[in-house]
Formats: sequence, C-alpha cells, structure tokens
Amino acid sequence: MFKNRDNNSYAIDFHKDIQQKIESILPDAVYIFNSQPLILFFDLTEENRELDDLYKKVWSFDNTSIIFILKNSGIEIFNALHYVKENKQNTLEKIDLSEKEIKRLFNIWELESGKTWNWFQKKYIDNQRGKNHKKRVNERLFSNIKDVRSYLTSDNLLNDNEANSLILRLIFVRYLIDRKVKIDDQLIPGDVENTNERRKNFIQLIREPERLNQLFRLLNDRFNGVLFNEEDFILTENQSEFLSYVFTGEFDGENSLYSNYKEFYFEIFDFSIIPVEVISGIYESLIDEEKRKLDSAVYTPSFLVDYILKDTVDEFLKNNKPEDCTIFEVAVGSGIFLVQSLRRMIEKEIELNGNEDKKSFSEKIKNFAENNLYGIDINPQALKVTCFSIYIALLDYLDPADINQYLFPKLLETNLFKSNFFGKLNEIDGLEPADFEEVIKKIKPKFILGNPPWKKDKSKEHLSWVNSTKTYSKKIDGELEIAQSFLLRAKEFMQEDTTCSLVVTSTVFYNVSTTAKEFKSDFLKSYNLNKFFDLSPVRKLIFEKKISPATVVNFSLSKDKSYRSNIVKHQSVKSNVFLKNFKILVIEKFDQKEILQKHFIENDWMFKVALYGNTLDFHFLKKLFNDNESLKSILKNNIKGAGILSGEEKRFPLYKSIVDKEYIENSQIEKYFTLKVDNQKLNEKKCYLKSGKIDGLYSNYQILFKEQAEEESEIITSISNSLIFKKGIFGISFENKEQLYEVYSYLITNLYTYYIFLISGSWGTSTRPQIRWNDEYLSFPIIKADNTNNKLVSLVNDFLEPIKQFYEYQSNNEVEEFELIPTNFTKNSDIPPINQNTLKQINDIINSLYDVKDYEEDLIDYVLNVSRYQFQESKQDLYTKEVNNDITFLKKYANVYLEEFSKIYIEEYIQVEVYPLNQFIAMNFVMKNEKPEEPIIYSKNKNIESVLKTLANTLSVSEIISTNDPEKNLFIQKDIKGFEDHSFYIIKPNEYKCWHRAMAWYDVAEFKEIMQEAELNELKNESAE
Repeated sequence: MFKNRDNNSYAIDFHKDIQQKIESILPDAVYIFNSQPLILFFDLTEENRELDDLYKKVWSFDNTSIIFILKNSGIEIFNALHYVKENKQNTLEKIDLSEKEIKRLFNIWELESGKTWNWFQKKYIDNQRGKNHKKRVNERLFSNIKDVRSYLTSDNLLNDNEANSLILRLIFVRYLIDRKVKIDDQLIPGDVENTNERRKNFIQLIREPERLNQLFRLLNDRFNGVLFNEEDFILTENQSEFLSYVFTGEFDGENSLYSNYKEFYFEIFDFSIIPVEVISGIYESLIDEEKRKLDSAVYTPSFLVDYILKDTVDEFLKNNKPEDCTIFEVAVGSGIFLVQSLRRMIEKEIELNGNEDKKSFSEKIKNFAENNLYGIDINPQALKVTCFSIYIALLDYLDPADINQYLFPKLLETNLFKSNFFGKLNEIDGLEPADFEEVIKKIKPKFILGNPPWKKDKSKEHLSWVNSTKTYSKKIDGELEIAQSFLLRAKEFMQEDTTCSLVVTSTVFYNVSTTAKEFKSDFLKSYNLNKFFDLSPVRKLIFEKKISPATVVNFSLSKDKSYRSNIVKHQSVKSNVFLKNFKILVIEKFDQKEILQKHFIENDWMFKVALYGNTLDFHFLKKLFNDNESLKSILKNNIKGAGILSGEEKRFPLYKSIVDKEYIENSQIEKYFTLKVDNQKLNEKKCYLKSGKIDGLYSNYQILFKEQAEEESEIITSISNSLIFKKGIFGISFENKEQLYEVYSYLITNLYTYYIFLISGSWGTSTRPQIRWNDEYLSFPIIKADNTNNKLVSLVNDFLEPIKQFYEYQSNNEVEEFELIPTNFTKNSDIPPINQNTLKQINDIINSLYDVKDYEEDLIDYVLNVSRYQFQESKQDLYTKEVNNDITFLKKYANVYLEEFSKIYIEEYIQVEVYPLNQFIAMNFVMKNEKPEEPIIYSKNKNIESVLKTLANTLSVSEIISTNDPEKNLFIQKDIKGFEDHSFYIIKPNEYKCWHRAMAWYDVAEFKEIMQEAELNELKNESAE
C-alpha cells in the first residue's frame, strides 16, 4: 500500500492508534499482513529525512519488523525491532543482503507463506537469545523502569508508592514534551517544536529537586487527577543525579556510582509514538515481583485485548452511541481493557459528531471516562497506573495547544475501587457487599471484561462466597481455581443485554475433578456460551510472565434454558511464526467451528475435540463409546495405582515390605518394555510413604504408564515384572501373563493413542501434562472377541521378545561372555528393534474389532502425524513440510474425491488435474462424459498465473493472497475453493497438514454441500417457472 503524497494519507483503515503512528512516521509504502504493518518502505531518492529521528520513531513504534530505505546509492534494510546504541551508533540493526537474496526472501509468496518470517526469526531473533538478546522497545522500557524503581527503593530511600508516583510523573512530563505540549517557559524553556532542546532542559530540571517539585505542583493545578496530588517528597542529590542520567541515557565514565545501570534508553524512546498498550504495560514494571506473584497478576497483551474488543465493544458501537457503552473491568491490572474501550468510544464520537468544537469534544471524552469506565483491583498501584493510562489516552485525542489546561476526571473510589471481587469481611468474618457492588449494579454494565488472577485461592472472602452458592456438592475448604469463581460471580452484575468476556486459565474447562465438573455444569447451564477462543496450544507465546494455558470466554445470561439450543463459536490458534514474533492472531479455517452447547454439557471431552478435532472425530468417539465396557471395568479385579511417594520419617508410616527391594526411577521407564535395574534398592529412609502403599501393586507382571513430560507427543506404556516404581508412574498388576498381553495389545495401538489424545484434558493443553488414570487412560472402551485373543497374545509375545533381548544384552543381564549378539539388532545400537510388521498386524486386528472405517483410519493418522505436534514449536516442520514432490501423498488425497463422487455421479467421471507448485498446490476436478485413461494427471506447468487461469478466468495472484482482506488470503484461510461450468477446484498452501488425506473428507463434504444446495435452488427455480 502506497502513501498518497498529496495529503500524506493511506488507502486502508488501520486501527486508529496505528493509523496515528503511521501518519507520524510517514513511510512511502507499507506491506500489510492480516491488518498489521510488517514492513515500512522509505524512498529517500528525492528527499532527505533526519535518519536518527526516523530510526527512533520506527523502533518506538514496535508494530513493524523490517524497514527498507531506498537511496540513490542503493537499498538498505534494517531490523526495526532492534535499536543499536552501542558505541554511539544510534541506528537500527542493519540486515546485509545481496540483490539476489532480497528478491528471493522478499517476494510476495515468501512473505505471505511465512517463509520470510521464519528466516527472520531464525536469523535475527532465535540467534539472539540469552546474553545477546536484543530487546524490543517494550522490553527496554519495562526493563529500564524496573531498574529505576529498584534504585529508588534501595536502602529505603523511597517507598514503593513514592517511587511509582515519581516514575509516572517523569514519564508523563516526557510524554508532554514529545507531544509538543507547552508546559512552562521558566521551568522547561524552549520552542515546543524543538523536542531535543526541551528534553535537555527537562534533564537539567531533574537535577534541581525543589524546582522539579514546583513543576509537579504546577501540573497538579493544570491537570488534577491522581498523578500529582500526593504530597511532595524531596529527592536527594544522588537520586536527582541518577534520574537525570537515566533520561540522558548515559553516565559519566566507567567508575560512575551507577555503573550497574548502563542500558537506559529514555533518550531514544519517543513517547508520542510508543503504543498505548506499551504504556499500559508499565504496570508490570511498577509492581513488586513478590506482590505480582502473590496476586497472580498477568499483563494482557494488546493483540488479545483487540480480539476481545472486536467481539464486544466494536460490535456494540456499530449500532449504538458511545455514551451507552458502559464497561466494568474486573482485576484491572494495567487498565488496558478500559483504555482501549475508551479509545473506541472516542473514535465513534469523532465519527458521529466530529471534533472541530475543541472545548465540547474535550469535555465529551472526559465524560466517557467518568460515566462509562469502571473497575476494581486489590492492588492500589494498579489503579494508579490505570488512571495514568486513561489520562494518556484522553490527551492522545487532543491537540497540543488544547492540552495546556485540562482537568483530568477523578476516578479513584468513584469509578476505580480497591476491592476484593467477592466482597468484604465484617468484624466477625462474615461476607458483606463491597463498596463497588452498588455502583456496578446501578450502572448496569453492557460489558464485563478482564483477565482475572491465575491462581488457586482459599482466602476467606473467596471461600465464603463459594460456599454461599449451590455450585458444589460439598463444602470447599481448600484452594479452588479463582477463575471458576470469577466466571460464576459475574452473573450477579449482569443484565439480559450484558456480555461478559474474560481471559481465564483453560484448565478449568479441561480438568476432570469433581469440583471442575460441577463448575462446568453450573457455568454451561447458567450462560449462553457465545464464543470460546482456546489458546492452550500456544500457551508459551501469549503471556511473557506466565506459561499457562488460556482461553477467552465470551458469554451472556441464559434465559428459559436457551443454552440447550445455543450454538457456540469455537476458535483456536496453533503455533505459528506470526504469533510468536509479531503477535498476530492468525486463525485458520479448520480452527473455526460452530457447536451446539449441549454437546459440551453432555461430553466432558468436547472442549478437547473442539480444539484438535472436528465433526468426524466427534462421531467416531461417540461410536467408540457405544455401550462398550471400559478398560477400568475390565480391570476391576486387578490391583492398580500410582507409585510410591516418600515422606518424612516422623510423619508417615514405614512400609516394611519394600525395604531393600529393587526400584526404578521415572526416567528409567522405557517405551514398550522396562528391565529391572541391578543394585538400585530402596533404603529404609525412603520407605516412609506419604502415598503409594498398595499391597500387591509391586509384584507379579506389570503394565506401567509413564507420566508425560511437557513436550511429549506419545504415550509411554511399558511391561515390567515386580518393579517398585515412584509417583509419576501408574501401574497395573497382573497375575495372568495372557491377560497382561491381551490388555497391552490395545494400549500400543494407534487407536488408543488417538483416543487418549482427543479426550485427555492435559495432553496438548497443559503446562505439565498429567495422567488421569480412571477418567482418561482407563476409560478406553474395550471390545473383546474371543477368536482373536490367542492371536493378539502371540503377536505381543513376538513383538516384545526382541525388545526384551535388546535390554538384556545392553545390561549384560544373564548374558554369557561367549553368547552371540541377536541378529535383529547391532552391538552399538541405542534403539531397541521395533517390529513394525507385527505392530501393524496388532493395529489391524484392533481396528477390525472396532469396525474402523477408511476415513476413521485417516482421522487416526492425522492425530498421530499432525495434531499431537501442533502445540510443540520444535516440531512444526513435521506438519508444515512441503509435499509438492510427494506424488503418492497427493494421490491419497485425490483418491477420496474419486471414490466419493463416483457414488453420486454414476454416469459421469472425474479427472483430477494436480498442479504441484512450490508456492501452493492446486487440484482441478474436471467432469468427463467418458472414463479417462488416467484418473489423476500431474501438470508440469509451473507458471503461477497460467495455472490460476486454467482453474478459472477470474483467478489471479491478488485474488488468492489479498494483503488487505484476511478472508481472501490463501495462507490464512488455508484453502480457496471455486466452481466453473464443468469443473471445480481447490487451492491450498504447499504444506503436509493441508493435503493430508483426512482433510480430503472435510473438503469433499464441503463441496457436496455446496453442490446439493445449488441443485436444490435450481429445482426450486424450475418449479417456480
């Protein structure tokens, strides 16, 4: 997109905040992906620009990754995320590329497919971690603020509140200077247009504490609010000197008193450019680390806030006036939901009534803050930062000349309350309504938004409220996930037209404990769940301070049991380069579903299937459950349980029967078979057991399940004999070897792995996957057939024997010196021999028992080769690898069309034309009157435009990779389908997961639905005539 040079405007509607920054930086062209300006282009062949200033603005912008500068001498490329200050270079990091490399890396296909960004990630981000980590502007700002705060509060020079107030005041003054607002000619002299001069004068003022306080008093008179109305505190000479150096950005000499503080970037930061969400993020830097952990406060990233507001505030403002949009934010933290909602209200006001009448406009937007924004937090510092962020947001919409005299609204204790969400305790610890409750119920908020604390909590207020409800069958005395209670408590402040959208830990929807099930039942029957946005697979990429699975839950009150027929819009996002490095939410077509709410009520595993599966998986699981006996029921007479957990000698009893017995560590459990480890015995001290004292569990034959590690993508199921094992391993004891082998044959199948992955509440969702034995691993439905039992037992014996020999040989256990090496493995092999043919025979027998259809085998294969890797960044290549040269793989996909459409069009035939290009793969399905000699043909045409015209005359490159419209972008939607007179076609990225045979069943179903609808419409038209 190019700049209109006549009026310096751009022909695209960015978010208003981004629009303002872009218009300040004024690039000549912008490359946009999913509404995000990823590359800026500057043409300096005909005009000069102050490059030092440009570099600072671009880095402070923090929304673009790369810039191109065109000069008469050639093209220069820079990493916009890294500012180089060392040795007074004062520039962005240069990217050195040849002309050939530029053309290869920055063509439209490489950009849109993400290949360019993968290169950028590996070259300029992944390689710069650890000590060499190159901090973006937000990281620098937050880090600098933490260092300043640390210095000011060291040796009790200032208390936390004083330090935070001082930092916010200084940043506010710098904001005014960078916005070119006139402050005071005596205290900060200089032309408002000469920002550098005024910055220097401000630094000089910081060195004079008395005059600095004079400025603060002046600003209090002019602005009011929470920032400057507290008592003055006089800085010491050292503090003043330190702060002046902070804003200068450099210290005097290596032997400075402040030699530990060398990386201050305040002279680089441009606070007129830095995004408001970065300013809101100052909250993270001002909160003491211990206090933050205690409150479990998690800063909400702006891209997630935007996602939530698009569904709530944005939709409301399309048809309503901004003054009718009231927001209640629970646990405000930085106040980012309130701030960004305020911005949307102001923009709507400008759209409706303009802002030409400056006085009226400034009062109107102040009224929005006073009458429409409400929130609570238990931390008073959070409320102060929220006020600060709201003030900055108001000033952003005023011209510098109009800011000279602007009294901020008083929000503390009228709109923003220090309070516990569940109420307050009276003198006898009884729960009473908190001060905010009457206010919130009176305003009847249209939206309740926020990111509640992420922790389990047993505070008196919380448990008093919990036990006053009828949600749980038993009284709760211990810790309970506080997110559950926030979700249920919200209804006390909701009206029929209130929408609540909260960011919560997704574990509350995946846990299978009794309390979790009771919570889900109450939640799903109290509300209509409008939208469920599951972020569990990308838990490491969303929150910088908290690696925990999250979800956005959008809901409203259910009336007359309307939840029964309510349709839930379920969305999710999987790991991708755009989210990891550019914080862009790319939601693919396959990750958008509509599901009846009753399915979530009736099936505990529905949230997991909605995340990683689809319609066919749902029906397949229902088929498996079809009145079949569970594995738990089959093993009801077997001794089973988790391993031992040692405790303190004085507190727990001694389990004498295991003293001096051989045991095994969790890490020593091998897949398929585990051998005893010699000379590894339990001493008496380890036999005082906290748990795991189960007679008979550690004798006889055993099947052991190993608890999964964080990045595991398979189930570790092992056979052993009379081993003592620790907690983290679950064991089943067998007296009968044949029963052991029969059960084991089910557990090593692809079907069992598929089943566990799609019903497990932790695999692929949680930070620490756990084995939920009874509810998940032993819930597998068992179909037994007596005529196959002997065959399965024999096959398992054949399968295990070489593995057993391998471990026996490696341990030199019972192996004579002269014994020959078994022929099925080599002496130096570290991997046991796996007989894939035998394993296939076991899989085939089990699949036959369960009547697994062809398409169901494809579903199983998709989970094994795609889904179970989608939460692991390190394994993305396994399912995004190119397949344009894998003819066999593409043929499997195409064959589904041939098989399915031959059932419908008996008198016609289909020929599949395959166009395997590097950039994408297309298949054209041409209807034929006669049976073609070759049902599938592979084109050698590599010309993109030519291929597109072959599919349809209307197709072009710009049609399939629209940079403006995500719905028309092949690399976001992952497929483009179309119809011509005698053919239909599909285009997809050149990725393994897109052309997996399982996807063909969904694509065929979609084509069928469209065709049938067209035929019905044609029949209706004929009958009408």
